[in-house]
Amino acid sequence: MKMKNLILGLTLLVSGQVLSQTDVTIKEPFRIDYYGEVTNDFRVKIYPNPSLIGKVKMEWPDWAEVDKIQLNNTTTNQVRIIDVEKGIRKMTISNLVEGSYLVRFISEETILGIRKLKVID
Repeated sequence: MKMKNLILGLTLLVSGQVLSQTDVTIKEPFRIDYYGEVTNDFRVKIYPNPSLIGKVKMEWPDWAEVDKIQLNNTTTNQVRIIDVEKGIRKMTISNLVEGSYLVRFISEETILGIRKLKVID
């Protein structure tokens, strides 16, 4: 057992995964703007997820009248809002920078659903 712990410790040390407390950066807490109630029936596809090229496709149900998509990059605290034309049920979004996103699908100030998205560069 001691040998396994020693090997694991050396592997982490050599791979650079061990950080001292002085190496950890403290960021401001991420603020999430709230638009109202969240519905539970909303099903959306976001693919590829994770994205390796900064481009994703999104599709949502026919009954959902999405008028805004809000992308909150939790890594950089940047927010991008995309207006969606009436009747649109799928969209391609590109030029996404690396990071983790909370994607909100909004209809008339009501959040239909929230999904996570990861962009790896």
